[in-house]
Amino acid sequence: MGPALWACLLPLLLGVAGSQSNTSANNEYLQSVCGRPTFTSRIIGGQDAVEGRWPWQVSIRMGLDHICGGSLINEQWILTSAHCMTSSWSIYAFTVLLGTVKVDHSSDSWQYYVSKVVIHPNFKEKTADIALLKLSSRVSFTSLILPICLPSVKEHLPLPSSCWVAGWGRTKEWGGPDFYSILQEVELPILDHKACEKIYNPIGSFFPDMEPVIKDDMICTGDRKTMKDSCKGDSGGPLSCDMNGVWIQIGVISWGMGCASTFPSVYTSVIYYYKWINTTVSRAEVLGSRSLNISDFLLPLVMLSLTLLGPSCALWG
Repeated sequence: MGPALWACLLPLLLGVAGSQSNTSANNEYLQSVCGRPTFTSRIIGGQDAVEGRWPWQVSIRMGLDHICGGSLINEQWILTSAHCMTSSWSIYAFTVLLGTVKVDHSSDSWQYYVSKVVIHPNFKEKTADIALLKLSSRVSFTSLILPICLPSVKEHLPLPSSCWVAGWGRTKEWGGPDFYSILQEVELPILDHKACEKIYNPIGSFFPDMEPVIKDDMICTGDRKTMKDSCKGDSGGPLSCDMNGVWIQIGVISWGMGCASTFPSVYTSVIYYYKWINTTVSRAEVLGSRSLNISDFLLPLVMLSLTLLGPSCALWG
């Protein structure tokens, strides 16, 4: 390979290395801002949320209609439930609303189109009910729009006794509108995995070989006494936990048996799928950074022919 070709390839190679360096810097920045809302304050049985209390909470919409919740996890990615995205509609029919507690808010500055949907390959009914949405452009963080932190597999933090859910879903299982106009919030206790399984599968203890209802990738919450719960329209929203002053998402609202019933709500475990989330986002961002300069990678092929005739990179200046 001639010196002229190396001179052309070097900036390209440095550009790729630079994109990897930028990714590392972005990750460090993300960890410094995620899960730290500016405003604090103390679904069914819940209360209106104060603006800025849950700056990562998003409304996923089809046209003008709210269909599910979700959470902002970095400048361009939304975490939600897979069953929210199984519609046959084109992905371009979906938009994401950020930075507001009012689901009917129509500010264009806070509404983003979806450019990519990634559903977990093992999704089937209630299993692996998790998906990622890539926004058409990057979000600018403000006091009303911030990402939530994801749990790290390197740190095995014990789960708190209770966490919070928020959403615009039904406030009554029967009757009333399909969604509530103001974001609702509620604190729910985390249930032991075995206790949750016993509620959903009371005869399971007598049949050890029976397949469990509550799988290893699920987390349960519930409050039988106060009848607080998430409901239809809340799916995809985050289960947010305050851990040492930082809000971390440990679950995604997935399914339940009725609303505010004796059955707990079930969430997809973010901890269980952390590696899939991280790999999916990282791979897409690397491919995305390269695709922006894909035409540049064709130049060395052309220059390879030209170096045989002696021209230098100056021909492309």
